[in-house]
Amino acid sequence: MKYPKFRGVVPALTTPFHADRTLDADGLGRLVDLVIGDGVDGVLVNGCTGESWSLTADERRVVFDIAVKAAAGRVPVIAGCSAITSAETIGKIRQAEQARCDYVMVSPPWYVMPNPEEIADHYAAVLAATELPVLLYNIPRRTGVQLPVDLVDRLADHPKVAGIKESSKDWGILSEVIRRTRDRISVFAGYASFFGLAALTEGAVGYMDSGTPVFGRRSPEFFRASVKGDLDTARRLQNEMAAMLVEFFGLGTFPASVKASLELLGRPGGPTRDPIRPLTAAQRETLRKKMTAAGLIKGPTSSAA
Repeated sequence: MKYPKFRGVVPALTTPFHADRTLDADGLGRLVDLVIGDGVDGVLVNGCTGESWSLTADERRVVFDIAVKAAAGRVPVIAGCSAITSAETIGKIRQAEQARCDYVMVSPPWYVMPNPEEIADHYAAVLAATELPVLLYNIPRRTGVQLPVDLVDRLADHPKVAGIKESSKDWGILSEVIRRTRDRISVFAGYASFFGLAALTEGAVGYMDSGTPVFGRRSPEFFRASVKGDLDTARRLQNEMAAMLVEFFGLGTFPASVKASLELLGRPGGPTRDPIRPLTAAQRETLRKKMTAAGLIKGPTSSAA
């Protein structure tokens, strides 16, 4: 494997906003510090969870800078740099380079529905333009295209391809990617609460998910139990996290429920940006009850956090 230390629990962070929807840079710095305190192995910013589609170029630059400064070398910072065109993707990568991010994450272009060879051309342009290690990102629910396993297998031979975040929600694809590429790249599952234990058993090196900042220490505990073979503990924790993940995707439009969960925990969250609406009062109350039942918050008074 080219990057053997690229592994473990990597939360996909939300981007905190103030009530007026301006960027909460201090909140992002605190969130990075909090999850590192939970025991994570890296942080991912400006991904789907981070409402990357809503950030201006200046805001994205600040997000990258703040994440790197807050991490302070304790864990690597992965910068989401996906875009429709190769030129725009490379422009985002330049910002990540200037901020001294450790890795960049790039999905196939969305909306235009490129064919496999056009996707290959896109990655060829990106890989030629940077010295930073590149994390492939397969999330067809967002891009509208599937990153073919054959292409992942080909790209795994490239010296700058460090790994893949496999978020297709298809166990067959995830399993095949692990089996075919785990000797060369770091394979991360995108949905730890659904596939984490099976993926780690199969040979994935870790996972990148949006629930970890809410689950706190439970998430790294689940990872450690899984890799040590403590299956009873791993199964229990995965079941607990999976039950909450249903709420994350079942209340409001993602990531509104994740941000509301963070606020209920007293962690930086803030509102979502248009067109995504924050949770209603009734939805927040449902979420509070679920989090209380899960032991994530203690009693009704925590809802004021």
